[in-house]
Amino acid sequence: MGRTTPVGRARSGKPAGRVAARPLWGSITALVTAFALGFAVAFVSGSWTTGPDATQRRIAELQDEEARRDVEQVGALIELARGGRERLTPVLEAMAKASPLDDSAPAAAPTMDDVRGWRDVVAAEVRRYEETPSAGNGVNVARTGLRTAVGQLAAAVDGFAAAVGAPEPLSRDLLVLAGAQRTLALRAWSVAALQLDVISIGAGKGHVHVHLPSGPSAGTIPADTAPEGHR
Repeated sequence: MGRTTPVGRARSGKPAGRVAARPLWGSITALVTAFALGFAVAFVSGSWTTGPDATQRRIAELQDEEARRDVEQVGALIELARGGRERLTPVLEAMAKASPLDDSAPAAAPTMDDVRGWRDVVAAEVRRYEETPSAGNGVNVARTGLRTAVGQLAAAVDGFAAAVGAPEPLSRDLLVLAGAQRTLALRAWSVAALQLDVISIGAGKGHVHVHLPSGPSAGTIPADTAPEGHR
Protein backbone atom coordinates (compact mmCIF):
# COMPACT_ATOMS: atom_id res chain seq x y z
CA MET A 1 0.00 0.00 0.00
CA GLY A 2 1.14 3.48 -0.73
CA ARG A 3 2.03 6.02 2.01
CA THR A 4 -0.68 8.54 2.73
CA THR A 5 0.44 12.19 2.82
CA PRO A 6 -1.57 14.67 5.00
CA VAL A 7 -1.88 17.21 2.22
CA GLY A 8 -4.82 19.08 3.66
CA ARG A 9 -3.13 19.55 7.01
CA ALA A 10 0.07 20.85 5.44
CA ARG A 11 -1.71 23.41 3.33
CA SER A 12 -3.91 24.79 6.04
CA GLY A 13 -1.30 24.81 8.83
CA LYS A 14 0.82 27.93 9.71
CA PRO A 15 4.40 27.58 10.91
CA ALA A 16 4.81 28.60 14.50
CA GLY A 17 7.98 30.59 13.74
CA ARG A 18 6.28 33.01 11.36
CA VAL A 19 3.47 33.75 13.71
CA ALA A 20 5.90 34.74 16.49
CA ALA A 21 8.19 36.82 14.23
CA ARG A 22 5.64 39.38 13.19
CA PRO A 23 5.15 41.02 16.60
CA LEU A 24 8.90 41.02 17.20
CA TRP A 25 9.61 42.75 13.88
CA GLY A 26 6.95 45.36 14.59
CA SER A 27 8.55 46.13 17.94
CA ILE A 28 11.96 46.59 16.34
CA THR A 29 10.50 48.89 13.68
CA ALA A 30 8.79 51.02 16.31
CA LEU A 31 12.00 51.24 18.32
CA VAL A 32 14.06 52.35 15.32
CA THR A 33 11.45 54.94 14.38
CA ALA A 34 11.38 56.34 17.90
CA PHE A 35 15.18 56.54 17.99
CA ALA A 36 15.29 58.34 14.65
CA LEU A 37 12.68 60.86 15.78
CA GLY A 38 14.53 61.46 19.03
CA PHE A 39 17.80 62.06 17.19
CA ALA A 40 16.11 64.51 14.84
CA VAL A 41 14.56 66.43 17.75
CA ALA A 42 17.91 66.54 19.56
CA PHE A 43 19.65 67.81 16.42
CA VAL A 44 17.09 70.55 15.87
CA SER A 45 17.18 71.54 19.54
CA GLY A 46 20.97 71.64 19.49
CA SER A 47 20.93 73.84 16.43
CA TRP A 48 19.22 76.56 18.42
CA THR A 49 22.09 76.70 20.91
CA THR A 50 25.12 75.83 18.79
CA GLY A 51 24.14 76.99 15.32
CA PRO A 52 25.11 80.16 13.44
CA ASP A 53 22.87 82.40 15.59
CA ALA A 54 24.55 81.28 18.81
CA THR A 55 27.99 81.73 17.26
CA GLN A 56 27.16 85.27 16.18
CA ARG A 57 25.86 86.07 19.64
CA ARG A 58 29.07 84.81 21.22
CA ILE A 59 31.16 86.85 18.79
CA ALA A 60 29.14 89.95 19.65
CA GLU A 61 29.63 89.29 23.38
CA LEU A 62 33.40 88.99 22.94
CA GLN A 63 33.50 92.19 20.90
CA ASP A 64 31.55 94.04 23.59
CA GLU A 65 33.92 92.75 26.28
CA GLU A 66 36.93 93.88 24.23
CA ALA A 67 35.40 97.31 23.66
CA ARG A 68 34.74 97.80 27.39
CA ARG A 69 38.27 96.64 28.21
CA ASP A 70 39.78 99.07 25.72
CA VAL A 71 37.79 101.99 27.12
CA GLU A 72 39.23 101.22 30.55
CA GLN A 73 42.74 100.85 29.14
CA VAL A 74 42.47 104.15 27.26
CA GLY A 75 41.52 105.94 30.46
CA ALA A 76 44.42 104.40 32.37
CA LEU A 77 46.88 105.23 29.59
CA ILE A 78 45.69 108.84 29.46
CA GLU A 79 46.34 109.25 33.18
CA LEU A 80 49.77 107.63 32.82
CA ALA A 81 50.72 109.93 29.94
CA ARG A 82 49.43 113.04 31.68
CA GLY A 83 51.42 112.20 34.80
CA GLY A 84 54.47 111.53 32.66
CA ARG A 85 54.17 114.91 30.99
CA GLU A 86 54.13 116.64 34.38
CA ARG A 87 57.08 114.66 35.67
CA LEU A 88 59.20 114.91 32.52
CA THR A 89 58.62 118.55 31.62
CA PRO A 90 61.11 119.97 34.19
CA VAL A 91 63.73 117.48 33.02
CA LEU A 92 63.21 118.41 29.37
CA GLU A 93 63.40 122.12 30.14
CA ALA A 94 66.73 121.57 31.91
CA MET A 95 67.98 119.43 29.02
CA ALA A 96 67.06 122.21 26.59
CA LYS A 97 69.42 124.55 28.42
CA ALA A 98 72.26 122.05 28.13
CA SER A 99 71.50 121.18 24.51
CA PRO A 100 68.99 123.56 22.90
CA LEU A 101 66.44 122.16 20.45
CA ASP A 102 67.37 124.82 17.88
CA ASP A 103 71.06 123.78 17.92
CA SER A 104 72.13 127.07 19.45
CA ALA A 105 74.89 127.31 22.05
CA PRO A 106 73.97 125.80 25.44
CA ALA A 107 72.99 128.32 28.08
CA ALA A 108 74.35 126.23 30.94
CA ALA A 109 76.17 122.92 30.99
CA PRO A 110 74.61 120.40 33.39
CA THR A 111 76.40 119.11 36.46
CA MET A 112 76.59 115.47 37.44
CA ASP A 113 74.07 116.16 40.19
CA ASP A 114 71.70 117.56 37.58
CA VAL A 115 72.06 114.44 35.45
CA ARG A 116 71.54 112.15 38.44
CA GLY A 117 68.26 113.93 39.16
CA TRP A 118 67.17 113.51 35.54
CA ARG A 119 68.07 109.83 35.67
CA ASP A 120 65.96 109.23 38.77
CA VAL A 121 62.91 110.81 37.18
CA VAL A 122 63.28 109.08 33.81
CA ALA A 123 64.12 105.68 35.31
CA ALA A 124 60.95 105.83 37.39
CA GLU A 125 58.99 106.64 34.25
CA VAL A 126 60.52 103.67 32.42
CA ARG A 127 59.35 101.37 35.22
CA ARG A 128 55.80 102.61 34.86
CA TYR A 129 55.69 101.15 31.36
CA GLU A 130 57.08 97.73 32.25
CA GLU A 131 53.65 96.12 32.48
CA THR A 132 51.61 95.67 29.30
CA PRO A 133 47.94 94.96 30.06
CA SER A 134 45.97 93.13 27.39
CA ALA A 135 44.31 95.59 25.02
CA GLY A 136 43.38 96.18 21.40
CA ASN A 137 45.75 97.26 18.68
CA GLY A 138 44.99 100.98 19.03
CA VAL A 139 45.85 101.00 22.72
CA ASN A 140 48.91 98.82 22.19
CA VAL A 141 50.30 101.18 19.54
CA ALA A 142 49.91 104.22 21.81
CA ARG A 143 51.42 102.45 24.81
CA THR A 144 54.36 101.11 22.80
CA GLY A 145 55.04 104.57 21.38
CA LEU A 146 55.12 106.14 24.83
CA ARG A 147 57.31 103.35 26.17
CA THR A 148 59.72 103.79 23.25
CA ALA A 149 59.91 107.53 23.82
CA VAL A 150 60.67 107.12 27.52
CA GLY A 151 63.33 104.52 26.75
CA GLN A 152 64.94 106.86 24.23
CA LEU A 153 64.90 109.64 26.80
CA ALA A 154 66.70 107.35 29.26
CA ALA A 155 69.39 106.82 26.61
CA ALA A 156 69.66 110.59 26.24
CA VAL A 157 70.25 110.92 29.99
CA ASP A 158 73.11 108.44 29.71
CA GLY A 159 74.50 110.58 26.92
CA PHE A 160 74.39 113.69 29.07
CA ALA A 161 76.15 111.80 31.86
CA ALA A 162 78.91 110.80 29.47
CA ALA A 163 79.26 114.40 28.28
CA VAL A 164 79.61 115.77 31.80
CA GLY A 165 82.44 113.38 32.60
CA ALA A 166 84.33 113.87 29.33
CA PRO A 167 87.03 116.49 28.60
CA GLU A 168 86.65 119.20 25.97
CA PRO A 169 86.12 119.17 23.03
CA LEU A 170 84.64 115.65 23.39
CA SER A 171 82.22 116.87 26.03
CA ARG A 172 80.59 119.32 23.61
CA ASP A 173 80.23 116.67 20.93
CA LEU A 174 78.60 114.30 23.40
CA LEU A 175 76.19 117.03 24.46
CA VAL A 176 75.12 117.39 20.83
CA LEU A 177 74.57 113.63 20.54
CA ALA A 178 72.63 113.52 23.81
CA GLY A 179 70.48 116.39 22.57
CA ALA A 180 69.78 114.48 19.35
CA GLN A 181 68.63 111.46 21.35
CA ARG A 182 66.40 113.73 23.43
CA THR A 183 64.86 115.10 20.24
CA LEU A 184 64.16 111.61 18.92
CA ALA A 185 62.41 110.84 22.19
CA LEU A 186 60.23 113.92 21.77
CA ARG A 187 59.30 112.90 18.23
CA ALA A 188 58.37 109.38 19.30
CA TRP A 189 56.26 110.76 22.14
CA SER A 190 54.43 113.14 19.80
CA VAL A 191 53.44 110.24 17.51
CA ALA A 192 52.17 108.26 20.50
CA ALA A 193 50.33 111.34 21.79
CA LEU A 194 48.55 111.66 18.45
CA GLN A 195 47.53 107.99 18.60
CA LEU A 196 46.30 108.45 22.15
CA ASP A 197 44.22 111.42 21.02
CA VAL A 198 42.62 109.28 18.29
CA ILE A 199 41.73 106.33 20.53
CA SER A 200 40.50 108.67 23.25
CA ILE A 201 37.97 110.11 20.82
CA GLY A 202 37.01 106.58 19.74
CA ALA A 203 36.47 105.61 23.39
CA GLY A 204 34.07 108.54 23.87
CA LYS A 205 36.46 110.55 26.05
CA GLY A 206 37.08 113.34 23.56
CA HIS A 207 40.37 114.98 22.63
CA VAL A 208 43.33 114.56 24.93
CA HIS A 209 46.63 116.41 24.50
CA VAL A 210 49.63 114.96 26.34
CA HIS A 211 52.40 116.41 24.14
CA LEU A 212 55.71 117.24 25.74
CA PRO A 213 57.26 120.73 25.35
CA SER A 214 59.42 120.75 22.24
CA GLY A 215 59.06 123.87 20.12
CA PRO A 216 58.71 124.22 16.35
CA SER A 217 62.28 123.22 15.48
CA ALA A 218 62.15 119.74 17.05
CA GLY A 219 60.24 118.12 14.19
CA THR A 220 57.53 116.80 16.49
CA ILE A 221 53.83 116.44 15.62
CA PRO A 222 51.96 119.29 17.33
CA ALA A 223 48.68 118.84 19.15
CA ASP A 224 45.56 119.83 17.27
CA THR A 225 43.60 122.93 18.18
CA ALA A 226 40.46 121.15 19.43
CA PRO A 227 39.80 121.70 23.12
CA GLU A 228 40.38 118.90 25.60
CA GLY A 229 37.35 116.65 25.94
CA HIS A 230 35.76 117.93 22.73
CA ARG A 231 34.29 115.16 20.56
